[in-house]
Amino acid sequence: MRIVGPDTAVLRAEGARLRALVADQPLVTVARASIEEGAPKVVVDVDEGAARRLGLSLADVAGQLEAALVGMTGGSLLEGAEELPVRVRLDDALRADPAALRDMGLLPAGAAAIAATGAFPALPLSAVSDLTLVAGEGTVTRRNGERVNTIQAFLVGGVLPEEALSLIRADLVAQGFALPAGYRLEIGGDADARNSTLTNLLAPLGLIVTLSVAVVVMTFRSFRLASVALVVSGLSAGLSMLALAVFDYPFGINAIIGLIGSIGVSINAAFIIMTALQEDPRAAEGDPDAMVATLMDSTRHIVSTTVTTVGGFLPLILAGGGFWPPFAMAVAGGVLLSTVVSFYFTPAAFRLVWSRRRRAPAVPVPAPIALVAAAE
Repeated sequence: MRIVGPDTAVLRAEGARLRALVADQPLVTVARASIEEGAPKVVVDVDEGAARRLGLSLADVAGQLEAALVGMTGGSLLEGAEELPVRVRLDDALRADPAALRDMGLLPAGAAAIAATGAFPALPLSAVSDLTLVAGEGTVTRRNGERVNTIQAFLVGGVLPEEALSLIRADLVAQGFALPAGYRLEIGGDADARNSTLTNLLAPLGLIVTLSVAVVVMTFRSFRLASVALVVSGLSAGLSMLALAVFDYPFGINAIIGLIGSIGVSINAAFIIMTALQEDPRAAEGDPDAMVATLMDSTRHIVSTTVTTVGGFLPLILAGGGFWPPFAMAVAGGVLLSTVVSFYFTPAAFRLVWSRRRRAPAVPVPAPIALVAAAE
């Protein structure tokens, strides 16, 4: 979840509020923000005059601090065929304690001569500087040229992102979470990828639909039957989403791919039925008994396709997991429910749009006119 806006302080404050809300969700193990308070740091303000009186420049003080805190390479250690450098520095306890840093020894110029007399040559760092503990600045993250604070939620095992996101959105609405003017909330992750996939799929949709309609029209030589096939595809997509809703599967990228597959199988069943009805003269004229007989002959092909499809995807549904069950349910559920469309809707739609055209109204034949020859 991304909070986008111009001011870093507002992004940090709103991100902390959103992160706390997300972290309270039962399906979230941990949540973190990309813009947070920086790590605390110690600022050393050196009095240059006092340092000069000890014969030290600012560079000398900085060099001694680096050698004590970061360390210096004092040798190496051979471990097998690898040479490992040995770094010497102050103890971690001293480096992590600001009070101990103030008492850290600083060697002035001529420290060797002072040590030769037996006196301790070092002076505390506080003698030439003031140490202050301040909060560091957090890293500013950007996306597409805009400042953004990204809140990442890590979920418990076996939970799909869409499930957790639905709970988070409901909690946002319940608590009245709103951003200041000029700031917006974006959803990333699985939802963002799904929207991107839908956009990519819908981009060539016009061309695909046009070519599909042209193929169906050339197959049946009828725009009416092509319209029936389009309606069947829409009903099949709705039935796939119904199967996902009934079994409580999220509508993600994998479900969209499965939905497209179920549409293909459902249209194929409709093609089988309409082709058989079109080839039977009596069924094409709308005779109910002939249509039922033709439909029953086609039942074997449709039922076998349905059984094999559902049986093939059933192991994926029962196996569980985050990816395959929604995909398999979209295909298997859509194909199984589309048998209702195949057996009940398609024949009725065929009779409505096709048999009426075949049954031309009877044209009354005029009675023969008797010609009476007048005898002259």
